[in-house]
Amino acid sequence: MLEELIKIDQQILLLFNRYHTVYWDQVMWVYTGKYIWIPLILSFVWVYFRKNWKDALWTILMMILVVTVCDQFASTICKPYFARFRPAQDPDFSQFVTIANGYRGGKFGFISSHAANAAGLVTFTALLFRNKLYTITAIIWALLTCYSRMYLGVHYPGDILAGSVWGILTGWGGYYLYVTGRSNAVKRGWLQGNLSPYYNNKDVRIIVAVIYVTFLAILILSPWINFRIK
Repeated sequence: MLEELIKIDQQILLLFNRYHTVYWDQVMWVYTGKYIWIPLILSFVWVYFRKNWKDALWTILMMILVVTVCDQFASTICKPYFARFRPAQDPDFSQFVTIANGYRGGKFGFISSHAANAAGLVTFTALLFRNKLYTITAIIWALLTCYSRMYLGVHYPGDILAGSVWGILTGWGGYYLYVTGRSNAVKRGWLQGNLSPYYNNKDVRIIVAVIYVTFLAILILSPWINFRIK
């Protein structure tokens, strides 16, 4: 049964990894990096601090906690424990995988840190903002992040699925802690105001705009961008 699931996982991976061009190699190479998304992180920080610094610090702390738990559980616990080779590192399978820019990632890939981090961040912020446009945009961003990892041949769909499930659960848990902590702070007089939706539509549209501008910048500028952080 397990062998059959592994074969199905490999076949699905090849559907996402099979067709490459020089242009899309570079687009996915840049998209899956970290530097290109610095403006998005800064937009979160700017929107949070538009309210008040105490609320901003609490929100940022919880967002960092969610991403850290997602990332460390995937990288520090799951990958060495399950020890499942990435597609591009698998000695029995890597010959079928198309590699972009010589990038093969680390040795093991289950579960995907990128998928977990993206799903955790999207879940937490979607619950925080309660804005339909943001939620749709953020889901698109996360799905493209997941797709880029399979396109580059560094994760199987199973890695992505498991990472996404973990990220969603962590995002929900982080939001629960956020609500609980903020409610207690309001009762004690440390913070003021209603909880949700705490950020208005104008605030959220700023973040949405940054995401789409970054999408456009990646599509246009990727052939000339040479940096990437795995």
